[in-house]
Amino acid sequence: MIGSPFPTAGMRDEAAGTTWYCVRRGGAARRSGWIPEAPLDDLHRRVEARPEDSIEVSMAGEFRPVPRERFSKVFYNRVRGRIGMEITCRGETERLAPTRMMARNLSFARALERFCERRNIAREEFAARGALRAFSARQFLVSGDGRRVTELFRGSVPVPPNPAPGEDRAGDLADGIGRWMLANTGSDGSLPYKYWPSRGEGSPADNAIRRFLASLALARLGRLRGDADLREAAGRNLRFNLKRYFRDLGDGRGAIVEEAGAKLGAAALAGLAILESPAGDEFRTELGMLTAGVNSLVHEEYGFRTFFFPAERDGQNWNFYSGEALLFWAEALRRRIPGAPSPEQCEEAFARCRDRHRRARNPAFIPWHTQACASLFEATGQRAYADFTFEMNDWLLPMQQWEGLPKDLRGRFFDPLRPDFGPPHAASTGAYLEGLADAAALARAVGDRGRAAAYGRAIERGLRSLRQLQFRGAEDAFYVSKRWRVMGALRVEAYDNTIRLDSAAHALAAAVKLLRARDQPEPGRAK
Repeated sequence: MIGSPFPTAGMRDEAAGTTWYCVRRGGAARRSGWIPEAPLDDLHRRVEARPEDSIEVSMAGEFRPVPRERFSKVFYNRVRGRIGMEITCRGETERLAPTRMMARNLSFARALERFCERRNIAREEFAARGALRAFSARQFLVSGDGRRVTELFRGSVPVPPNPAPGEDRAGDLADGIGRWMLANTGSDGSLPYKYWPSRGEGSPADNAIRRFLASLALARLGRLRGDADLREAAGRNLRFNLKRYFRDLGDGRGAIVEEAGAKLGAAALAGLAILESPAGDEFRTELGMLTAGVNSLVHEEYGFRTFFFPAERDGQNWNFYSGEALLFWAEALRRRIPGAPSPEQCEEAFARCRDRHRRARNPAFIPWHTQACASLFEATGQRAYADFTFEMNDWLLPMQQWEGLPKDLRGRFFDPLRPDFGPPHAASTGAYLEGLADAAALARAVGDRGRAAAYGRAIERGLRSLRQLQFRGAEDAFYVSKRWRVMGALRVEAYDNTIRLDSAAHALAAAVKLLRARDQPEPGRAK
């Protein structure tokens, strides 16, 4: 317990200048607390740290009261990990340093709930008697011998706006994710779908589409790098996913079946993963049945239905699944696999999807349909595919945030005026970069230098965002004890350290595309 947070007029605020410390060994907290202000070069002695320890530090600055009715106006996600929170009720005070909240992956609302739960304080009582303050804090990570002091921003080290000379952000991003996938691929081929670094625990949540996306991205990285270990892991992962989810629906059709049903997007992603996999020849039967399954969901008005079953879910997630299906069709056509659609069938589906998107634009539609258009353009040379790619991505670009944003959030995609489009997320940024990589390549192919430059700038900014979210070193993972479970993976946001497989997979797929494009000669002009 610490003193009252509300000094009387004219008195010094005793809380200002106090220092939160947490001595950690191998990421695990050994001891922690608030102490009077202490010089950083002497802190390791004050807290009796060992040379092998690290010390998490938040030095409290200005405090200001927060009326309870303004809770959500002050304590919101974008400032989580940047300001601290002080809670008082019944004469007890708890002060939560921003680094502590980051290490625990604790939201402001949950912090208040826990304070009240531990003391059996009802919501009405806190509303009547409780008090809140927000405070600023400089953050540091100090080595146990005091020789290294690293200033942190929201519990991490900011990635600069522009890469340093010789820095390869796409390559570093890809290689880090590849190492994480290798380290976390189980003997059965599985990869963790969701992991909570603060708890050191996996989540029981699951999603087959995102699992097959990881199979696809890992196979592409293995081919790009010519790495036998990556290729073997990709093949093993695909075998696991097909064994777990593939089902014969009869009539020559196959689908990917989960508890919630069978999605068009899952069948399309599984088909794409087989096409890219080093183990693809093992699954020719499954590929043929998945092709027939996707073909069976063609819709005369919307391009594609979205669910094999249950019937009541058909139409949901159309923005995602229609693009995944069209990309699978485009790749099937380009590779001339058995059961592939004709160019005319692809064109008809494309036109229906394009028309529906124009009636109700949604950013979720853009990355998958951009990739489909790029593949169809390569297969047919029809300019309509390039033109629609530019139309979509020109509309998307203003949603990328840069100016006026905290430095660790720059480069993400989010429209605050349209929260219905979804929150900012590493997986979204990675997906948009996948599409923008193809859009930039198309712009170069048709000689549109202006668009190529605009898309290239967005890609560089997006790479900054993804590298910021990646666990890159000890400074990013100072609170993680099982570091092999996180290094190279991506947090879903700067203020939420949850790891999700699709965050890594989309980012990896985007990075591989960028690396491939860099290694290829400048394309000639299209017909």
